[in-house]
Amino acid sequence: MAIRTEQIVSIVGSGYFQPVADLIERSLKWRVTKRGSVNALYFDNIYAVSVILLMVAALESYATRLRYFHRRVAPGQRLTVAKYIKRLFADFRLQKAVTEIFVLRDAIFHNHLWEIDFTWRPTTLRSATLLPHLEDDKFRNVIDLRTRRTRNLRLHLIPTQVTRRDALKVIDVVWKVLLFLERKDRKYCYVSDHHVPFQGKMHLFSEVRDALAKAL
Repeated sequence: MAIRTEQIVSIVGSGYFQPVADLIERSLKWRVTKRGSVNALYFDNIYAVSVILLMVAALESYATRLRYFHRRVAPGQRLTVAKYIKRLFADFRLQKAVTEIFVLRDAIFHNHLWEIDFTWRPTTLRSATLLPHLEDDKFRNVIDLRTRRTRNLRLHLIPTQVTRRDALKVIDVVWKVLLFLERKDRKYCYVSDHHVPFQGKMHLFSEVRDALAKAL
């Protein structure tokens, strides 16, 4: 008897949503307070940067799946995720936002270093100098060195200043991109009906996002 061969493509995709939900659930145990001028509060920061890394990883995973389906039409392996989606779909309107969340991901993942001068009582940031690192065009194009944020989404680019508000912005961008791809073809991704355990019940992942937004 012939053995039937099956095939899968090794994309993690929505597998990141559960740990993101777990991180958000744990983060909500800590009251959101006003951030300091020098650093974000510790628990706000550590959960925020973790959520951001996982959400951008989810988007990159689905982008790899997109490249798989279009590899004979538009390989684009050297294009950024933002530029690649735009190449495939002329009606894609989130190129700038996607570029900015990848810049923030890089700043966190590679831990861009800043030398920060400040005073105590009251705690006031006096200056912040970005130390040399391996820059690319997208970083130089999106950073506002005066505010130390991205130009459009206003994401903090000093890793220790990142808060859950930044994380919410990243979640929203990733979610909009994934829904855009889902509307194009569910073979690219199907996330709108994705459920995760959260606060003792099963919830749509979009409802986890809403819980974070409500807490902020």
